[in-house]
Amino acid sequence: MYFDYLNVLIFASVGLVFVFANLIVASVLRPKRTRDEGLETYECGEEAIGDAWVQFDIRYYTVALVYVVFAVEIAFLFPWAIVLSSALTDTGVAAGTGVGVFALVEGVIFILILFLGLAYVWAKGDLDWVLTYSGSTYDPPEQRRPQRVLPKVHEIVAAESAEAEGDAAPESEEGDGEEAA
Repeated sequence: MYFDYLNVLIFASVGLVFVFANLIVASVLRPKRTRDEGLETYECGEEAIGDAWVQFDIRYYTVALVYVVFAVEIAFLFPWAIVLSSALTDTGVAAGTGVGVFALVEGVIFILILFLGLAYVWAKGDLDWVLTYSGSTYDPPEQRRPQRVLPKVHEIVAAESAEAEGDAAPESEEGDGEEAA
C-alpha cells in the first residue's frame, strides 16, 4: 500500500525537478535584452506607435460577450434540434418515452430567456455604437448656484459654546438670587 504512495511522491518530485530545472537552464541560456528595442512590443516588423495600454470602449467587450452568448446558444440548439426531431417522431433513442413535448418546451424556454437578455441589453443601449448622453450639461463649480451653505466648524463650536453659556448663566443668577434672599 505504501508503495503506491511512494510512486506518486517520486512522480511528483520528478515533475517538479523537471519544471524548475528547465526554468533555470532557460534563464542561463536565453539572450539578455540590453537595448530598448528588445523590450518593445513586436508588431509584425512595424514600429510601435503609442502605449500598449490603450483603454478600449466597453461596448467592444459588450458586443463580444453578446456574440459569445449567441454562439453558445447555437452550439446548444443544433444537438437539441436533432434530438427533438427524433423525439417528436418517436424514432431513435427517445422512441416511446414521450420526451418530445418536454424537449420542445424546454428549448422554447431556453430561447425565450436568451431573447429577454438580448432585449434587455438592447433596451439599455449597450449595443449602440454611438451612445447619447441624456443627462444635464456640465456646469463648472464657479457657475453653479449654491445648494445650501453649510456652517464652518468654528461657527458650530462658537454657537454651541454660546448656548452652553446662555443656559448656564440663568442658573447661576437664580442661585445667586436664592443666596441673597
